[in-house]
Amino acid sequence: MKTILAFSDSHNSPLPQKLKDVAAESDFLFFLGDGSSGLKDLLLHKNFHAVDGNCDKPAFGKEEIIETEGLRILITHGHVYSVKRSLLPLTLRAKELQCDVVFYGHTHIAAVDECDGITMICPGSVAYSFNKPPSYAYAVAHNGKITIKIVNIS
Repeated sequence: MKTILAFSDSHNSPLPQKLKDVAAESDFLFFLGDGSSGLKDLLLHKNFHAVDGNCDKPAFGKEEIIETEGLRILITHGHVYSVKRSLLPLTLRAKELQCDVVFYGHTHIAAVDECDGITMICPGSVAYSFNKPPSYAYAVAHNGKITIKIVNIS
């Protein structure tokens, strides 16, 4: 069993202490872009993975695949796949890469969707959420399955 903390779109705002506390106890930490210069406190996490967003200077790359607990996980910011309009291009990319799960950002709106057998997770924004309080995603991967909770930061 592995725990995953995924967050996105901090836009270099200070990260909430609650997020830092959960990060310290998580097995994996996924930063999904837009705010990479504000990550100093988290870069040393043993399983830190990050991608660049459309507002970041290139530092990490546009996507990464992580394998754990029998799952192939794709992380990306999502702007390259036009996720604000449709999840279809990102779903097709995940299928092409034989991924089971996708974590993406860019929309600032937390969502968990199932698209053609692929679990699609957007944690929202830890700083500027459009329709709800700021949020992150907490997930547990175990034996080829994933359980996700969107956590509001109050």
